[in-house]
Amino acid sequence: MPFRLIFPGVYEFANGIVNNWLIEDDDGWTLIDTGYPNKQQTILDALTAFGKKPRDIKRILVTHRHPDHAGGLAALKQTTGAPAWMHPLDAGVVRGQVPVKRSTPSPGVLPWVLYHVMVNLVPGDVPPAEIENEIADGQVLPFGGGLRVIHTPGHSAGHCAFLLERDGNLLFAVDACANVMGLTPSFVYDDHAQGRESLRKLARINFDAVCFGHGKVLSGAHAKKFNDKWR
Repeated sequence: MPFRLIFPGVYEFANGIVNNWLIEDDDGWTLIDTGYPNKQQTILDALTAFGKKPRDIKRILVTHRHPDHAGGLAALKQTTGAPAWMHPLDAGVVRGQVPVKRSTPSPGVLPWVLYHVMVNLVPGDVPPAEIENEIADGQVLPFGGGLRVIHTPGHSAGHCAFLLERDGNLLFAVDACANVMGLTPSFVYDDHAQGRESLRKLARINFDAVCFGHGKVLSGAHAKKFNDKWR
């Protein structure tokens, strides 16, 4: 499936069960998240179909440490030459300096089943990669016309959402929650109480569209379901 427009200058790619995004900028493109280890070719193929070359990627923003989001970073950095940006609480794991902490499933039968399937099928660590730029809560990153960092711990210690502050605002909620079978918590968290507080934090934000690491974008009136659900 190719990259598709979801917001002015923002494109989403469904890379298996996880979404990746491209943000257009004056000097090239920002890639958000990198998919599973050894799956980087699916992103490169999608870029080619989109009419872009690897070197058109000028920076890679990693939302958190989990292998479905950071697993392809090392390979894509080598191919694109792009520097990486990430919160320091998860950057140490991706650099290979901090041991991986296993998350725990959310309450309910389905999260328990998904958790045990994924634990058996997917490695808990990621190929080590350098993180050149560490980001902080409230920081406005100098690309995309202004991309505000929102530290949302819970799913992982360094999980970050992002608010694209233009054209009515686009919220990248990523894995703070999911929108696969309706709006639900993610199926795993490092700290469930922190995760709930992070969702309340995001629900206080005004935006015209919200996208997720897993599931479909909500836009217009549908986006307000997010605020109503988690506030």
